[in-house]
Formats: sequence, structure tokens, C-alpha cells
Amino acid sequence: MYDQAEKSTVLKLLRPAKPGDRLLDVGCGTGHWSRVFADQGYEVTGIDICPEMSEVARSRDYPGCYFEIADACHLPFDNASFEVVAAMATLEFVTDPELAVTEMFRCVKPAGSVIVGALNRLAPLNRKRIAQRKQPYTSARLLSPTQLRYMLTPYGRLRMYVSKEHSKAKGTGLLSKFREKLPTWLRQPRGAFIVGQVYR
Repeated sequence: MYDQAEKSTVLKLLRPAKPGDRLLDVGCGTGHWSRVFADQGYEVTGIDICPEMSEVARSRDYPGCYFEIADACHLPFDNASFEVVAAMATLEFVTDPELAVTEMFRCVKPAGSVIVGALNRLAPLNRKRIAQRKQPYTSARLLSPTQLRYMLTPYGRLRMYVSKEHSKAKGTGLLSKFREKLPTWLRQPRGAFIVGQVYR
């Protein structure tokens, strides 16, 4: 259910691929999102700093996907190499998120787009997982929508979505009812996944 909500949020922002369009998946892990992007018609290059993750991704033999070992903060690609550069739940785990974002924008073509998905630190679901000391949440530096906006807006016009909050995570009682009566602009988005996109 949560995975489907995340995919739906990302696909709202991902433009349809044209023949030959290339997408760089930064921090691809075992290739889950790379496969999603390839299913949309992109030629996908996935990079991850962890050799074991890259090996698993390669072993899955996803059509249209190629995997390399690389650091998100030092991408081994020429300037303006990809129509789309994406990072899904990656910035929370890199040593220097701002540098990783700079590298992503360096690698995207003019008129291309950068899409970043992040785990929302304001989400009750994510807070619960951290409290339960579940990995990888306890070793991550989760972002708020405001933090992600601050990171991406210097590069261009930003579109942002937050995945819908699951009904069980909404809570009940006076605090929840008070929050629902606030104007939309005063509410803190509490869905588990944030997605931001900037067109060059």
C-alpha cells in the first residue's frame, strides 16, 4: 500500500519518456525504482555506493537498466548527460546531501528534470519506525518538506507533492481535530514520502 502511494506520487511528476531518453537513478540500491523508471520507457543507469546492492540489482537483470558502483557526491558522468536525474530515498543517507544535489543538477540536460523523493521526518509512520529502532530509518537523516524545498529551490521552479497520509496514521482526538480545521497552508504535510521536481 505504501509502495503504491509512493509510486503514484512520483509518476505524477515524471514526464513520459521519448525514444532514447536516459534517466540516472542515484542511490538505486537493489534496483526497485530503476525498474519503475524503465517501465516508463527510460534507459536507466542506476548507481549505488554499496557493491553488494549493485550486485543484487545486476543479478535481477531488469530490462533497460544498467548498474554501476558510484558515489552520489561524485557522479562519474559528463555534464548534461541525462534527460532525468532521480534520487529516491537517497539524500537521507549520503554524507553531503547538498553536494549530491549539485552533482545531480550538473548531470541533467538543459530542459531536463531532477526528481527527488525523501522520507518525511514529520510523518507519524516514519516517527514510529524510528522509535521502534527499525533500519534503515535509525541510520537516516530524514527530511521535512521545508528542508527539501530549501535544498531544491535554488536550481529552478519546484513542484512538490507529499504522499497521502494513511488513515491509521492520521490519529484521533482533539489535536487531530484541531489540525484538520487549520487552513491548508498552516498544516504540516505528514504523508510518509515527499517528492520534489525541478525542470532546468
